[in-house]
Parts: sequence; C-alpha cells; structure tokens
Amino acid sequence: MLALASALSVLQPTAVHAESDADDEATTHPVVAAYASDYSVNYAEAQRRLERIPQMQETIASLNELEADRLAGWGIDHSGSLTAWVLLTGDQAPGSPAAAIAAAHADVEIRTGATFTFAQLVTAQNKFGFGEVIGAVGNTGAIDGDTASGDVMFSDTVTHTGIDLRANAFEIGIHTASFPAVPSALPDEQLPGEVGPVGSTGASDQREAAVLRDVQELLAPHLDVSFEVVSSEPFADEVAFEGGHSMGTCTSGFTATQNGTGRRGIITAGHCRGTTRRTQGVTVTEGARQWNRFVDAALYLIPEGQNHSVTHRIRCNRDLSQPETCTILSIGPNRLQMNGHYVCHFGISSAATCGTVDDVSSRPNPSGGCDVNGSTCASVFVRATGPEMRSCGGDSGGPVYSYSSAYGIHKGSNSDNDCEMPNTRIYFSAIRRVQTSLGVEVVIGWPRDVP
Repeated sequence: MLALASALSVLQPTAVHAESDADDEATTHPVVAAYASDYSVNYAEAQRRLERIPQMQETIASLNELEADRLAGWGIDHSGSLTAWVLLTGDQAPGSPAAAIAAAHADVEIRTGATFTFAQLVTAQNKFGFGEVIGAVGNTGAIDGDTASGDVMFSDTVTHTGIDLRANAFEIGIHTASFPAVPSALPDEQLPGEVGPVGSTGASDQREAAVLRDVQELLAPHLDVSFEVVSSEPFADEVAFEGGHSMGTCTSGFTATQNGTGRRGIITAGHCRGTTRRTQGVTVTEGARQWNRFVDAALYLIPEGQNHSVTHRIRCNRDLSQPETCTILSIGPNRLQMNGHYVCHFGISSAATCGTVDDVSSRPNPSGGCDVNGSTCASVFVRATGPEMRSCGGDSGGPVYSYSSAYGIHKGSNSDNDCEMPNTRIYFSAIRRVQTSLGVEVVIGWPRDVP
C-alpha cells in the first residue's frame, strides 16, 4: 500500500507551459510533429502532452496500487482532451485516498463498472494459450492434403491474444482467411454487421463475419471471462525458425538449406500435403516433396525478404507446457549403422519421448499405403521403441535425434492414435536419405539469415 507521504506528493499537480504556440516544422522534434498530425493539435500542444504523459503515468501507478483489488484497466485517452483513466470493477466509489488523487488532477479520471479484474483476464489469457485445447477445426476427412479444404489446427489461425483494458475483455485475433470454409455462411444469409448504404458487405466480408461469429460460439464454452474475437492479419515477426513446431496437422522437423538455390526451409513429412502451411506464425511454401516407397519427407521454403533466420535448434521438452530446445550439431550415421542407437523424437502431440532403434530395415504397412497410390513401403525405414516411447496424431514430420545429431523425420507409429500407449513403435525416414531425396542439407550451424 502506498505510504501517506508518497500519496500526498502525487496530489501536487504539475503545470506544464509551452514556451511558444508557434508551429515551426523545421525545429520541431519528429515525435512531436507525428503526435500533432495524429491527434490534430498544434506542435506546442503536442509537446505539452508528451511532457505530461510520464507524470500521468506516475499518477496511474499510484491509483493502481491503491485500488489493486478492483483494478480492471488503465490508460490515456489522446483524442479530444488528454485524459488519464483507471477502471475499477463494480459500481462502488473508489477509496478516499484514490479519490483525492484523482480530484487533484483535472486530466485524471477513475471509472467504475467493469466485471473482471485485470488479474482475472490475464489468468484466462495464460490458460487459453493460443487455443490448443480446441484442436483441429474444419472439414474432417479431407484426402487431398490441402489445408484450405481440410482440417487446420485452431491455434494456427490465432494471430495474437491480448487484454483490451478499455473494453474489459480478453481479445483473440483470428486470421479469418486461414480458417476453414464456414458451412453456415450461406450466400444469402444475413450476417451480423451486414449494414451500410450499399446494403451488402460482399462475399469476403460476409465470410469474415461468419468466421468471427462461429469462432465466438466455438470458444464460449472454454472461457469464463468476457472475450472478443477480432479479425487480424498474421503476425509477421522476424522469426528464428526451429524444429518441433506445429505445421497444421503435422510437426516441423529440422531446418535446412536447399542445394543449388540456397533457400532456407523446414522439413516435415511428405504425407503432410498442402502447397502452403503455417508454422511459427509464418506461411511457408512447398519447395520439394518425396512421399514414396523409400522416403516420407517434404521441404517447405521460408519467405525471403522478411528478416527471418533459421537455427540449428529443435524443441525437445518432455512436457509440452515446459518449452525447451536442443541444438543439432551433426548429421547422424547411415541407416544401417543406427541399430541399437538410443534416439528421441518430438511431436506436437506427444512431446519428446525416447527409445532404442531395433530395426534398420523396417517395412511399415500403413492403411493407405506408402504413397498417394497405395504402394507398398520398401524395407528402408527405421523403427525405434521403448517403455517410454509415445506417438500419436500430429507428430508426423517431427525430428528424430540422438543427443545433438539429426537421425530422421518421423513417419508414423503403431499407437492407434493413443498418445499414452507405452512401448509404441515409431517409424522414421533416415536423415541421410531425406537430405539426398529432397536435395537439402540440415542446418547444423546458427544463425543463418533468410535473404
């Protein structure tokens, strides 16, 4: 709790006087000029406001501390008059010390009427993550591998989450174009928000409204605080790519460099089809694919010109809630030399589990065959098992490794999609065959920029 002397010191408002009302663009600081343009004030007023903001923040911090149990939000309004505000839950008036501080400043307000505290909203945000609990959404059973018509992981459509302090709500951003087609969005259906002088929002706006509405309904059972779903473009970070992340319905394996072109990319399983996939918030494009009797791998190229980089790291945490990475420093041995080696694999569903290679001439017999034509697999895959080995849907394409060496790309298992089945047998494509088939070299040094 704020000491009385400290609270009283905040009561003293600070007068800020601009030295001149004249606007001189040649001598005005660029930040002042930008503020003046954004909020339609002259340079002198812009400078006064910018100098006042740090003082306002000290007042806000004092009010937040005094009303911590009811604190729902805070901020500064810039449009119109410059006003600092603090939002509290409930309709009760603030305590006397907080009220006295606000009363001493004409540009500070305490607002009431919020339902949830800021702490409650943050707890909900942390629990939600990126909506991994929702799992796959869309048209199940798609066989063409196109993520635009088949399932996608809900978390891959989430661009961001945040706390809207003004609205007292948890905000979830959705890239509506990445969301599967919405069956309920009929061409002639009247949708929320379909207003305006032209009487129609158009097909793209109608689809976006339908997606946002359906996501709102989808998430309602999973959230116990106020939330809002907003349309947003994908978050474009300067990503340092690493293996072991979601690629929709599969897992990314190792980063790689394409021979000849020098393009950087990420390897996954070849049966994880689709001309594009999203991983680590970035859309990657198919650069090579080998899904046949001898190998099951694909390379997706990272977009150039966006300051991305590739690393020699992979996720290797045994607990999905405790992120951890391992570095890859070398390429593992030839397939026939792997027998008896202790290896681990990482998948977005099972995390990191480990076992021993017990067959280097394995011929798995997946229900759909070893390629799109249903061909029989050749006896060139590697099998590993052990008491703690686990694998299930979504793990395909993940890295198989031993300590700091790349061993292969995960193909599948005999778990019947049971993530908790002990002694699971996993099958993978040997890494040297993957490199040769795709025409790539796995990255074993870092960093390597994407041009």
